[in-house]
Order: sequence, then C-alpha cells, then structure tokens
Amino acid sequence: MIRRRTWRALLTVIETDRTGFRVLPGLRNGVGILLPLVWGLESQHLLSGIGVAVGALVAGFAGNAGTARRRLRTMAFATAWMTCTTFIGALAGHSHVLIVLLTALFGWISGMMLGVSQASGQVGLLATNALILISTSPQSLSGALYRASLVACGGLLQTALMLAVDLATPQSAEAQSVAKVYRKLAAFSTTPVRQTDLELAASLVEASDLLKDSYMPKRHRSRLYRLLDGAEQLRMYAVALAEIARARAYAQELGDAAVAADILRQCAPIFGAVAQHLWLIVRGDRRAQPLFYILERASEELSDIARLGGGAQEREATAAHVAAMAQSLMALKADLADPARASLPQEALEPPMSKIKHAWQSFQSHLTWHSAIFRHAGRAAMALGIGEALAFLMPWPHGYWVPLTANIILRPDFTSTFTRGIARVLGTMGGLVLATALLIAVPDRTGVFASACIVVFGALMYMCVTYNYALFSCALTALMVVLLSFFERQAPIPTMADRLLATLVGSALAMLIYLAWPTWQHQQVHRALAEAVEREQDYYRGVLRVLAEGGKGSPRRLARERQAVRLSRTNAAGLVRQVLAEPVAPHVHAHMMVAILVGMHRFSDTLLSLEAYTWEGRAARPLTCEEEEVARWVDRALSSLADSLRRGSSEIVMDPSGELWRSGDVPTITRNMETNWRELDVVARAVVRLYIVIRTLARLTHEIDAGPPAAELTDASQALEGGGQGWDDAQGRSPLE
Repeated sequence: MIRRRTWRALLTVIETDRTGFRVLPGLRNGVGILLPLVWGLESQHLLSGIGVAVGALVAGFAGNAGTARRRLRTMAFATAWMTCTTFIGALAGHSHVLIVLLTALFGWISGMMLGVSQASGQVGLLATNALILISTSPQSLSGALYRASLVACGGLLQTALMLAVDLATPQSAEAQSVAKVYRKLAAFSTTPVRQTDLELAASLVEASDLLKDSYMPKRHRSRLYRLLDGAEQLRMYAVALAEIARARAYAQELGDAAVAADILRQCAPIFGAVAQHLWLIVRGDRRAQPLFYILERASEELSDIARLGGGAQEREATAAHVAAMAQSLMALKADLADPARASLPQEALEPPMSKIKHAWQSFQSHLTWHSAIFRHAGRAAMALGIGEALAFLMPWPHGYWVPLTANIILRPDFTSTFTRGIARVLGTMGGLVLATALLIAVPDRTGVFASACIVVFGALMYMCVTYNYALFSCALTALMVVLLSFFERQAPIPTMADRLLATLVGSALAMLIYLAWPTWQHQQVHRALAEAVEREQDYYRGVLRVLAEGGKGSPRRLARERQAVRLSRTNAAGLVRQVLAEPVAPHVHAHMMVAILVGMHRFSDTLLSLEAYTWEGRAARPLTCEEEEVARWVDRALSSLADSLRRGSSEIVMDPSGELWRSGDVPTITRNMETNWRELDVVARAVVRLYIVIRTLARLTHEIDAGPPAAELTDASQALEGGGQGWDDAQGRSPLE
C-alpha cells in the first residue's frame, strides 16, 4: 500500500493541468518585466531597472488568477508587503543573528497567511523570499529606501498593466466562470455520470465564489447571477432526468429511461450555445438575439415533447421534468431580455470592510495547536531559521538558496511537500543547466541577451505555475540564475554546482522538518466528512420543510443550503484524495471514506430530484405518518453518522447505543412500501430511496469495520464507484436485501 501511494505521488510530478496553462497572464506579466529592463538598458541604469523588474515579478504572481477586484486587492497587498520586506531585509542584512530571526518570523507569518487564502499565502511566500535575497546585499538607510521604492514602482507598474489588459479583454473572469458552468452542464447532459456531475458542482462553487468578489457594473453582474441561478435550476431538472435515464430503483417506472436520456442529449447543445454567447447576453449585445430565439424554440419543442409524452403513464415523470425544463428556459430568456431588472442577491452586497474583518477572523481562528495551518507556519519558521543559519555558517557562496528552496517546497500537507520537493529538485537541475549553458554560449556584455532571457523565462514561469510544478521550477530557477548574473561575477560552472548543492540541502531540510513534526491529512479528514454529512442533513431538512409548506418555501434559502452541500462535499473529496496519497494508513478506512462520499452524492441526487418535483407542483403534499417516521429515522441516522465522524475514532459506528437500530417499525414500513412499489408516488419513493442509501451505508460501515477480506473490500469499492447492487436496484431485486 505504501509503495503504491509513493509511486502515485511520484507520478504527480509529471502530471499537467491543461486548464492551468495561462498564456495571457504570462505574456502580460512578461511585458511588465520587460519594460523596466528596457528602461534600464536605455538609461544606463540596468541595476535599477532590474530592481523595478523584481517588484513587477512578484506582483505578477499575485495577479495571476481571479476576478479583477480580487487581483487588484491582492496585487496592492503584495506590492506593499514586498516593499516592506525589501526595506527590512536591506537594513537587517548587516546582522546575521537579526536576519535569521527575521527570516523565521516572516516565514511564520507567510505560513499563517495561507489560512486567510491561497493568494495571501503566495504573497507572503514571495515577500519572504525577497527578504532573504535582499539581505545578502545590506544597505544603508537611504539605500534601503531606494531599493524599496524600486520594488514598489515595479508592483504598481504590473498592477497598471493588469488593469489596462482587463479593460481591453472582451470577457471577465466572472463571465468565463459562468460560461464554464453551462459547458459542464452540457457535458453532464451528454454523459450523466458521477464524474461530470462532480465537475459541474465544482464549477458552480467556483462561479458563485467569483461573483461575490467583483466590481463589474451592476447590470452585467446581475445578469450573471440570473444566468447562474438558471443553471442551478436547469441542473436540478437535469439530475431528475438523469435519475430516470439511469434506471435507478428510486425512479423505476416513474418515467421512460430512453426518452429521458434522449432529452438530456438534445438539451446539451442548448447549454453549449448559452456558454458560447454568454458574454453577449451579459452586455446586452444585439448579437445575442439569435440565442434568445434558440431558447424560445427549444422551450417550445420541449413543451411539445412533454405534451405528447404526458398521456402515457410510464412517461408522466419524464414529461413533467421536460415541461419544467422548458419553463425554466423560457423564464431565463424572458428574464435576460428584460433590461429593467438589475437586482443583486444579498450575498453580493458585502461591504469591503467585512472582507478585512473575515480575513482577520480567519487568521485568528488558526492560532491553535490543533490547526494544520499553525503547524505549517511553525515548520516554515523552523526551516527558514535553520536554513538561513546554515547559509551563514557553511562556506557556500550561494547558501541563501537553502532557505529559498525550503520556503518554496514546504506546504501544509505531506503530498504537496513531497511532490514539490521532487519537482523542485528536477526543475532546479534543468533550470541551472539551461541558464548556465545559455550564458556561456552567448557572451553578453551589454545585458541585452540576459534581459531577453529574463522576459522569456519570466513569461514561461507564469504560464506554468499551475500547469506543472517541475516546469515552473525550471523557469523560475533559470530566471533567478540570469537575474543574479548581473550582480555575481563568478565562474558559471562552480556557481551552478553550488546552487544545486544548496537546493538539495534545502529540499532535504524541508522534508526532514515536515517528517519531524508532520500534519497528516487523515487526522483532519473525519472533520471534513462530518461537515459534508451535516450540510447534507441541512439540505434534507430544507427539502422536507418545503414539502411540509406545500411547495411554498423559500427557493433562495434552499439554494444556499444546496450550495453549502456542494462546497463541503468538494472540500471533503479533495481532502480524501490527499489522504489516499499519504504513506501512512488513515484512521478512517479508505473504503469507508469513499463509501461516505458516494453515499452522500446519491443522497443529494435524490434530494435534487425531489426538489425538482416539488417546484413542479407534483410533490406538494405533506408526508404521511409512516413517511414521517422513516424521515425522522433518516435524520437521526445522519446525526449519528456526523457525531461518529466528529469523534475521530478509527471505527465509524452509527448510533453506538443501538437505539436507532431498535426502531423495528421503520424496516417494516419500508418493506411494506417496497412491496407496493408501483403504487407509490414521488414523495414516498424518495423517502424509501433515502432510507436505502443510509441503511446501505450503515451496512458497509459495519462490514468494513469488521475487517472483511481484501477481495470483498475491492468488490465493495467497485460497487460504490459504479453504483452497483445495494445502492440501486435495476434488476428488480429488493434494495434492502
């Protein structure tokens, strides 16, 4: 098991993310580095131009992704923080003891900043690296002020370029994120499987997050919110149709599976057309009129299909979902075509000061030994302090690469630290050899060739930062070598060997400190799973509340609960992936973690389908006494599962007192309902379906904790992944058997 996980971690070094290859930000940031270098060459102040270029380099990292508002805020913060560390490093470089202490302090601060956001953590890391680099060349007070002003000018230049490019860019990050939602909705309609549904859910989380942090004009932003709300509603009906198309036990005989699958495939091009023309819709461009016609025609055709299929009892549910989707498309078209509507939801009206307050509260929340962020900050402080001390004590001319490397490699989790360490070493070796070979092969007394290399390597570095870490490390190292060649007049081959040795020492230092005081993600995963179960329970109660109110509940409140489910499940899934890559066995069995995630996904699918029926008016009735008893049992079972996960025990025991399982009436009720399955309506079938999911999850929990043979666990895993017997009954057998 450990060997398999180690190889899996090694393979991630060569993995690439095509969506992470950012060409435009790379070119924009490359221009931001180029301009000060050209100014330095032309004015005969090349070193000053390099100082400005360094400020632009760091600010470019801060403005690499996100909305314009978020990038502007992050770049301004990065410029200010970088200016501060540059000034402090230039002054404190005279004292070895002081710079060691300051490096450790700023390393701790940058580690804690990860608890606020990934962007702020990246800013802290880069500013700490600037402190280390600048301290190697101590300055007087005036010299420190001059260097800090150069860095500030570079940051402001890069910020101005970012704003200029944003003004000239036809689409915003917010519009692109909503367009991605519709593309994922089209992909799910074409292939309604769990993976495409998870990708759709992740895109909805991302779009909602970006829209909350935007300074787009109100009319544009409100249309994006309406498009996102429309996607939420369309997804609900798409999931309901997918349940029928998959021939789930819950949806058997409620509709025609072939017709439902065919309708989904016909809807996919419509969703794709919305994604393609989304920016025209947002701007109110007349060229979007053909899309409105497409939406209207699609709505009419779907309505015709619903009317034709509504007469057949076996197609009644399919026809109802198709009719509801047609109404949603028509409502979306009418809503977007109305220029008078420009309202924003309450969550979009958050004042700027509240973000600062939330950031400070997030920082404070991690000031505890139990926080993984706090432990990471402590490791960073130790690694940087020891690395900086080694740089002074060891007879290496380039010893400062030890703390630089340790700072870049250390991450809060083992997997990222381990893979980054390998990628960093490989990338550094490649960058050192490449840059040194270029500097030797092309004599450059004017600095023109070196400046060109800085621009090329800088642009490639930005493009690869989220594409592949080894390539990013290669470009970063080559860039650092060329930059430092302006200041260090030493033989290139010995210099390359010294830097490589320092990189190896820094990588080993980071890994040893992590292993000496590790934070294993499996110690946190039970909390994330408990959070996912609790948010699912909130959504479950919300749907039942709407049923009790006769379908007259608050759609906005239910939407918030649905969004919380998506976010918590996405976080839990990401944490489980990290746990499966760790070399130590988790407290919670791997198959149990997968079982909970898949079970909650199936549970959510049923709730989405039931919610769709509710808004269609076909489930607008309160629960019967028997259904209420089953529903209460499911609610207690969810609470028991969440409590068991919160305890962090190696065994997940739902209801340890046994009181829940002594509720003898519930299994009898569900078996009686199952016997009369054909006579049940939508609500009754949904209640039974939810009971089956929880009961099956409880059974698998008991079997896994009892330690079944490896072959049985493998079969269980395949059943969970594929939705096999026990979760769904497509063969006509009892789901409770």
